[in-house]
Amino acid sequence: AGVPFSDADVEHDALGAEGGGTDEDDVPEFTCQFCGRQDPSFTLQALDVHYWRECPMLTECELCKQVIEICRVHQHLVEECEVEEEALDAANMFAPDTCPLCRVPLGACDEQDWRRHLLTGSGCPRNPRPL
Repeated sequence: AGVPFSDADVEHDALGAEGGGTDEDDVPEFTCQFCGRQDPSFTLQALDVHYWRECPMLTECELCKQVIEICRVHQHLVEECEVEEEALDAANMFAPDTCPLCRVPLGACDEQDWRRHLLTGSGCPRNPRPL
């Protein structure tokens, strides 16, 4: 059975579009474009598994099961989720400038705010993908 999506399926426009994100072409080989983890064992398939199961910057939408960046959960629910009515209800449960997992306010919600919250110390306390 393989991994149910490819690297191209992970939504990652928000960070790159804001000017602070990493472009796939700028990421060194064996490196996750989202969390920056470097691992010489990363192949394309191993990276897909990392995105699907491990990357602490990504999560699965509870409604449509698409793997998305945590920083884009609110936007995904409002604009893209296939389970439209339920998604809008879910989006109304938290503000766009808060972490969708723990509801901590993240200030300007720029890339550094998200990285600090998700990748430093022990990461977000409610992230099911630990560091």
